[in-house]
Amino acid sequence: MRTVGEEGGQARLTPDTRQADAVNGHGEHCVAPPPTQGSLVLAEADSVVAAGLIEAAAQIGIDTTWCRDGAEALLAVGAALPNVLVIAAHIDIVDAPRISAAVRSRSDLPILVGAAPEEEALARQALVAGASAVIVRPYDIAAVAPFALGVNGASTQEPAVFTAGPIHVDRRGYETRVRGRDVQLTQRELELLIFLIERRGSVASSEEISTAVWGHPAHTNTVAVHVKRLRNKLGADPEHGEYIRTIRGAGYRLAPSICA
Repeated sequence: MRTVGEEGGQARLTPDTRQADAVNGHGEHCVAPPPTQGSLVLAEADSVVAAGLIEAAAQIGIDTTWCRDGAEALLAVGAALPNVLVIAAHIDIVDAPRISAAVRSRSDLPILVGAAPEEEALARQALVAGASAVIVRPYDIAAVAPFALGVNGASTQEPAVFTAGPIHVDRRGYETRVRGRDVQLTQRELELLIFLIERRGSVASSEEISTAVWGHPAHTNTVAVHVKRLRNKLGADPEHGEYIRTIRGAGYRLAPSICA
């Protein structure tokens, strides 16, 4: 990972840096990175965790300004508003709840808080203070990309709310409701549900699901496990029965009665 424009606690990975990295020390040309489509500010003290997200983001055209503490993150957001702000639940100098409150007081910028299971209490405080959603840390680019690409990427043409019968999914708010009941889904489960809603009752194979949700073909059992967990969380409906149907030998689909 190479960074430029270091100033205080900030380090910025720019398009020019990525283009320079396309030529190695022997003058041999590598595959050029994609054009810049979005930006994010990352408040993360752990350089290894930060590097993982920075590299994954760069591969899909997202520039990252990395800040090692909360004070630097506030300065970075104030200097140039990114598409999304990602904050580690535990961050030095200015903590995640105070960062969230300060940014939310003057902007509707998406704020994602990265938290491990033992950091849920602090993450909830950040949500109360104005954060948009909590995501798993170490970070999964699939959870960040829809926000980082929201202004310049193709995702601006995609709807934010998806509905199938009594199921309502808010992708940006990471909220899922079934007949008004709040259902807590992981990022993969949420994307899986959205994909099935978009299919409008058509059967989707395990390969089609894994490519859409994971970005690459995954083991068939991986898809089956996630479908089972999602089905259990959604529950059964007295009118429609099971929301997700298994079509033996073909794949999965939503109940046709909720896709009319």
